[in-house]
Amino acid sequence: MAPRRRSNTGFIGVRLRPAGHFAAEITAGGTRVWLGTFYTKEAAARAYDVAAWRFGRPRHEMNFPEVRSLTEAQSLSTEPLLRSQGEARRYRSGQRRIDTTEADEQFMAQWRRDHPGDVEAMRAFWKDKQAYRRERRAGKRQRKAEVEAEYAKGEASTWGENDERWSWNLTTTASEDTPSEDEDFDFSD
Repeated sequence: MAPRRRSNTGFIGVRLRPAGHFAAEITAGGTRVWLGTFYTKEAAARAYDVAAWRFGRPRHEMNFPEVRSLTEAQSLSTEPLLRSQGEARRYRSGQRRIDTTEADEQFMAQWRRDHPGDVEAMRAFWKDKQAYRRERRAGKRQRKAEVEAEYAKGEASTWGENDERWSWNLTTTASEDTPSEDEDFDFSD
């Protein structure tokens, strides 16, 4: 995976706030987690790195790849500015989210080591599902092209005005435009 683009602050996961302070955020489990507000962009970047270490992210996704461990990253990091009770609650909530995500990732890593057959079965399932989706989409494109070609013929079309193929092709392509709930999940790593 390519390294993430660095923000205008020069650090991953750090952005400048309107008041002149720096906010640190990290994405965990599809959710953005606020790590706090800091006086300097370097302090915010170090807070990001602590969270990245906790999630087991590779070094090339960190702001300070020369740091060699979570303990070292934590020792170099500072506490965020918590100017209100709301910010303190938000910070604690983010820390709980990080703890939960960290535990989930450790559990899933252990599960993958303990159950390699299940991992392979899951990968095979998603590979088959992906092939099925490709096939279905190709059929949809073919039917759509068929309808467009007949429509372009105008009066020369071999399909009559009340031909069932018009409605069948239009309804099947329209229903395939809306993905079902199970299509949104992809567990392949």
